[in-house]
Amino acid sequence: MAKRGSSTSSEKIKQRLLIGLGAVLALVVVYRVFLSGPETRPRRPAQTNSTTQSQTGTATAPVSSTPKAKPMGAAAQQEAMMQALLSDLTPLNLRYASTGEGSSSPGTRDNIFGYYKEPPPPPRPPDPPPPVQLISVQPQSAVAGTPKPVTLVISGNKIPSDAQILLDNSPRATKRLSETQLSTEISPGDYSVPRGINIQVRSQSKPTENSNLIQFMVEAPPEPQFIYKGRLGSLNQTQTNYAVIELNSTKETKRVKVGETIMGIWRVDAILADRIELTLTQNDIKRRVQLQERPK
Repeated sequence: MAKRGSSTSSEKIKQRLLIGLGAVLALVVVYRVFLSGPETRPRRPAQTNSTTQSQTGTATAPVSSTPKAKPMGAAAQQEAMMQALLSDLTPLNLRYASTGEGSSSPGTRDNIFGYYKEPPPPPRPPDPPPPVQLISVQPQSAVAGTPKPVTLVISGNKIPSDAQILLDNSPRATKRLSETQLSTEISPGDYSVPRGINIQVRSQSKPTENSNLIQFMVEAPPEPQFIYKGRLGSLNQTQTNYAVIELNSTKETKRVKVGETIMGIWRVDAILADRIELTLTQNDIKRRVQLQERPK
């Protein structure tokens, strides 16, 4: 019995030793795999390399550690030149500008985008004022068709003693009223149509002593602003007849007889079957208004 018990205890000791060895082995494996770094390889000494070369008898060229520079292209060379020019801080040589050498006259072109153009000529100086200065004419206007002459009074400065009035460059009979005023008369035929009449004064002995131009305006006469619709009354007694008219502005129909005034300015002179004869009371201008044909 004692031998059996001792053998059992020795087996237990062996088992414990095996378990302990297994644990130690596991720790070593874990450390080698997960906890330790890569092994460093030992460097071979230079003598070994030289000895090996001498033994083999082949000489190898030493390997340079710096890479060789590649040749630059055309674009890279231009860029390098531009950078060199930009980095050049050498002062400019202003000797030619300071000594006045060279020419400042324009070349064949005024800029790189167009050809040279001659500069415009200087503006022409204004003409000297005429010796005679006309200021105004009275009256300033008249109505064409007025059946009476009109006397024009012209005012100005430096009017010569032998001055003569010209209407549209045509000499007219001139009357000297004072040192600053002249007058002339125009007939109804001179202003029968609407237009502007140029007035000028000139010395008869010195034609170069002329004046500036002023204008006398001839205005168009007004026209009747109504239509003749018909006549009322006996055919044999025309002066007792009535004319039926219609105003253009209001379309109002009215009856008028000889001697009455329409719109305050047109006097009825005669009422005929085909027309009304009128007179503009302001200027004694005659007008006719034809009978308005009825639509068929």
